[in-house]
Amino acid sequence: MKVNNIQSYDSFGNTNTNAKNSGNPSFKGALAINFWDAVARGGFAASFTVQDMTGTNIPRTYQALQRNKDMTGKNNYKAAAEVAIREFLTGPSMCVIPMIVLGISKKTAGTAAEVPLENIEMFSDQMKTVLKNNPRRGLSVQPDYAKNIKSEFYERMFALALDEDVAKNGVSDSAKELAGMLKEYDEAPKRGFFKQLLNKDIIDKTSGNKINTKDQIFNKIITKFSDIKKTRTTDYSSLLSSDMKGELKGRKSISSLVKDFSNFGNDVDKSMMEYAPKKGVIDHAPFSIDSFMEEFKTKRAGSKFITNILMVVATALFMINIPKLYTLYKTNPETDAFREEQKGVVNANQ
Repeated sequence: MKVNNIQSYDSFGNTNTNAKNSGNPSFKGALAINFWDAVARGGFAASFTVQDMTGTNIPRTYQALQRNKDMTGKNNYKAAAEVAIREFLTGPSMCVIPMIVLGISKKTAGTAAEVPLENIEMFSDQMKTVLKNNPRRGLSVQPDYAKNIKSEFYERMFALALDEDVAKNGVSDSAKELAGMLKEYDEAPKRGFFKQLLNKDIIDKTSGNKINTKDQIFNKIITKFSDIKKTRTTDYSSLLSSDMKGELKGRKSISSLVKDFSNFGNDVDKSMMEYAPKKGVIDHAPFSIDSFMEEFKTKRAGSKFITNILMVVATALFMINIPKLYTLYKTNPETDAFREEQKGVVNANQ
């Protein structure tokens, strides 16, 4: 059994050379493949919204437009309008509202707010170990020290994800390479939504060279991780997941773990810089590893818990008020034709 590497293909530009030269494409559904590839690149929200629209919203709106047409001979635009408002607000809002709440939380509480609650404690313990293995000299924190700590945290987390015995053997070169790629990811620019959707590169205006973006580097990290795992295991079902050498309850997707590493590492980096001298003056208590990590873990776990509640409450409140938005008429347009017919029968009998 052969398992091919997991790669990010350019559906809009790259095609099979043999098929191109022969003039007989191996599959004629290229447009459909390109469309759904583009949707997938847009992320979960885009994928869910498009599937919801094509599978539910549009068909239901069309059915409402045809409602009672056999009785009236006309399209039911009133019914279609109400259904369209209801359907096109309900689906997207289930993704957009939680994203807005999460975005506000990340801005106010830190990027670790995006890390699952169950991971925050484990990550905090690993970060504490990294800090104690790299003791700080002096009372304050310097930028280079904070950046170095983040790098060592990445190395340790990738080593655990690759099931390495860090305490006994240290961190492998493979884990260090992945950590370097994640640092590059942290510093890379984002592609705009439509550029990512259409898989368009960002070009440096000065040099004309392509700039590697976050999503492109992220795909390389996942591919590299799976390539390394393939050299270490015959269990191909675990190539894209890890239990962090038993530190997590159950296996987690490496895609989500890598983003968690980044969000947590950057948040700790930023929080540590609060202990840096301000204009050369130390105006804070001495940096203590234990108290710093305990306070960080408590605050981030608390903010994550509150964020989860707010996402549910905000979404529910919006859903409750959707009927007020789509109820445009005093009567139900989908049953108006029946009422008119019944009125006609009653008037005829009088």
